[in-house]
This record gives sequence, structure tokens and C-alpha cells, in this order.
Amino acid sequence: MPLYVYPNVQASGSVPAEWEAERAGTIKYPVRNPAVERYLRELLLGRWRKVIKQGNIGEVHYFEHSSGQVAGVKFLRR
Repeated sequence: MPLYVYPNVQASGSVPAEWEAERAGTIKYPVRNPAVERYLRELLLGRWRKVIKQGNIGEVHYFEHSSGQVAGVKFLRR
């Protein structure tokens, strides 16, 4: 389960260029899986959250660090 840290979701290469986030379409909650949270903290120490962000052509699921960096970016087309 290798995860890589990126400066933002667009830099991950998983999200199409035409994707745009919708207003009020973001859900953030704590990482619930202790093993995943431990792994993320090994990558970058600090607070991580799971994010689901709705967009015009699909949604993006990823983990977000308190610094704004992201990991585990997945794009799901509608």
C-alpha cells in the first residue's frame, strides 16, 4: 500500500484537468483506520484527515495533512 505525498490533488496526476470542485461539496473527517493513520504519520508527522470532494465530472477521495499536502488521491467519475 505505498502512498505518495503531493502538494495538491492536481499534482498527483489522478485528477483530470477539466475537473473543478463544487462549492459546499467537501466532506472532511478523521482517518478511521488506525493502520492507515499510522502509515500516513510515518510519511509526514501531524494531523491527517480523509476528504471527499465533489466536482463537476466526479469526486476526489484523498487524505489531507494539516499542511495542505495530500496522499492517496483517487478520482471517481460520475
